Amino acid sequence: MRSRVKSLAITGVATGLLATGGAMTVLSVAANGAAAPSEKVAPNGTDSGNCVKSACATIDYAISQAAAGEVIHVAAGSYNQTVDINRPVRIVGAGASSTTIDGSGIDSSGADYGVVHVGSAGGAVTVSGFTITNPYPDSYTGGEPEAVALADPNSGDVISIINDHITEGAADQNAGTDFPIGIDSFLNAAQTTISGDQISGFFQGALLEDNGPATVSGNTFTKLISNTAGNTTYPAEGLFFLADENGTYTGQNASGNTFSGYSGYGIAEDAGYTGGYVTAGCVANGSIQTTLSNNTFALTGGSSAAGISLEANGTGNDLTGTVNGNKGSVTAPSNAIEVQSIATAATPGGQDCSPYADSNGGGGTTDVTENNDNITVKAASGAASRTTTRSTVRRPGALHTPQLRKNA
Repeated sequence: MRSRVKSLAITGVATGLLATGGAMTVLSVAANGAAAPSEKVAPNGTDSGNCVKSACATIDYAISQAAAGEVIHVAAGSYNQTVDINRPVRIVGAGASSTTIDGSGIDSSGADYGVVHVGSAGGAVTVSGFTITNPYPDSYTGGEPEAVALADPNSGDVISIINDHITEGAADQNAGTDFPIGIDSFLNAAQTTISGDQISGFFQGALLEDNGPATVSGNTFTKLISNTAGNTTYPAEGLFFLADENGTYTGQNASGNTFSGYSGYGIAEDAGYTGGYVTAGCVANGSIQTTLSNNTFALTGGSSAAGISLEANGTGNDLTGTVNGNKGSVTAPSNAIEVQSIATAATPGGQDCSPYADSNGGGGTTDVTENNDNITVKAASGAASRTTTRSTVRRPGALHTPQLRKNA
């Protein structure tokens, strides 16, 4: 569709953080040294009062009662609700193994799509210690279920999605054709950190489109699924950075992530886009600056994909950066690393590309430095393995990006 790592600061309070078993315990201290109040949510709570003395039932209600920078502690349990974060708060579960936000059957039917949605927050937001699952195929997104949706237009805001389990779940009977997404970021200007998460079961683990600085580190992407549309099968996509809104998006970085147990792409990046919603002969422009380092791949065979795929589509769309210290294996017919400039077809005379750009038939610019990468391509049928760092072969089965929300 459609960060530089920040410390976890709470506006107006000092914060102590203790990591315990993947969950995060937050102790807020007021200026006078006393414990600051925090909101509480529990399965047996009631949505009344301010959620400080007694727990409330829904996270959204607790958000409405919280002051800027306040912590909302969510007790262990399963919550069949969606969450719309519209102010700077920290939402902390009792641990992903025991605290679930379940979006089964809930269609928000609006811009607050996703099981967890972060909109214009006006400060720092953290979501930590949850299983987030069963996104509904919202009408707003054209029926593509999205578990976590990030759409904060404020470049001074900070979003942290850390130590969560984000899983597609079993509620969607059309998971193989409706292109479910684990984390979707669209025109999200906030400085974003996605770290320590386990992401599984989706077509796209994370789709980061037209972002402010985004740091994706130490996550596990596993058991992703291919999807079909018409007669085309699209291989699963672990982490996809996309620039297609006529901007230059810097600091699109991924490090120390693991991509395993599925057939498809590990990390893909497109600077500029010419498929899907864009009329043939037109191009959605955009450029990306990126660093991809120390990621590990263990991708199975069956897809004409790549461990790392970097493409610059259309004249003036640049993909620059470094690829360093990545390792692991993919299975043929996948490639290890692809770096490509893709020439688009020239726009036919008289065709209106609005709101996108005409194409003169040229390709984009790739300026990518590769160092110390060791991704082995395993043979699919017993032939000797080979190690590659670059392939210029364009494989069939293009990357997929959701289409319909472009016109929403």
